[in-house]
Amino acid sequence: MTGYCLGRPEVRFDLAALKAFYADKRVLITGAAGSVGSALSLELARLGCAHLAMLDQFDHGLINIVESVRRIAPKLQITEALCDVRDSGRLDAWVRRIEPDVVIHSAALKHVHLGERHPVECVLTNLLGVRNALSAAVNAGAGHFMLISSDKAAAPSCVMGATKRLAELHLTGFQMERPTATRLKAVRFGNVLGSQGSVLPRFEAQIAAGGPLEVTHEDMERFFMSVQEAVGLILSVTAYGDEGAGTYFMEMGAPISIIELGRDMIRASGKEIAVEITGLRPGEKLKEQLADECEAITPTTLPGVFRVTPIAEDAYVTAADVAHFEALARTMENAVVRQRVFACLDQRLQRPARVAG
Repeated sequence: MTGYCLGRPEVRFDLAALKAFYADKRVLITGAAGSVGSALSLELARLGCAHLAMLDQFDHGLINIVESVRRIAPKLQITEALCDVRDSGRLDAWVRRIEPDVVIHSAALKHVHLGERHPVECVLTNLLGVRNALSAAVNAGAGHFMLISSDKAAAPSCVMGATKRLAELHLTGFQMERPTATRLKAVRFGNVLGSQGSVLPRFEAQIAAGGPLEVTHEDMERFFMSVQEAVGLILSVTAYGDEGAGTYFMEMGAPISIIELGRDMIRASGKEIAVEITGLRPGEKLKEQLADECEAITPTTLPGVFRVTPIAEDAYVTAADVAHFEALARTMENAVVRQRVFACLDQRLQRPARVAG
């Protein structure tokens, strides 16, 4: 371990070992224009993978990451794929053309508060998009499929987290219904420092504007990790998560107080900035967690990395379940879709149904 991440030692993964694994691999990253997808693309270029395919529906962001990769690895074979993961036909055609050994599915809607206002969109991207990418990867003979999930999938209170949890459970359901040699895994992690939509850039902008610095609650806490840790975790679990299918997370130390983080940034700025408490928003929790009471936690061969698996025997999401949600999302109102998402999750995890409201 070298360096620090908000006061704790930063975890460093064995990049030399990763280089040996990825050197002969054809890798496809969906959501390649996002913060984590871009960082993964750059790291895989440095590791010297055999072929790197970057897929995203955001044209400007896709151009930027493709050009950045070409600058650092001009001889690397690259495919740029302008495609929406919701479009199963186009996605399947792209993945068959690329013939990846590894698919890392990073494409997602990740904004908690926007997701609360648009549950249908969360279902279409975070559940159907995963169904489409997973099916395409298996159809193309990929050896590894990695789903990028979130700590908000543990005891989820927001639609974004709930759809991520359903997507995790779909990996299990897919394997049950369609046994495959493709290794199916997911990783959860907390806030990635400096990523799009994270709290640090928002605080920086508020401080630069003279304030106020907005915090929803005095007791708000979050887990944080660096971009390097996120990339190392994803690539390492993909390559060496020998414990098999399941969801993995990394020990990230004690959660960080958001208001204290903001005050530290104010002090570092040398400015007089007021702190304003704005109140919890829909779907927001005071404290996040990496696993919940519906899961069993086991250590892995990767130091500081753990695997979680559902306790309930029926904790899986089938192809029929996903098709049902697709029909709902295309015909029902947001409120109905939100209620059905949580009802399905509660039923599959065998926990008491939550009270609406």
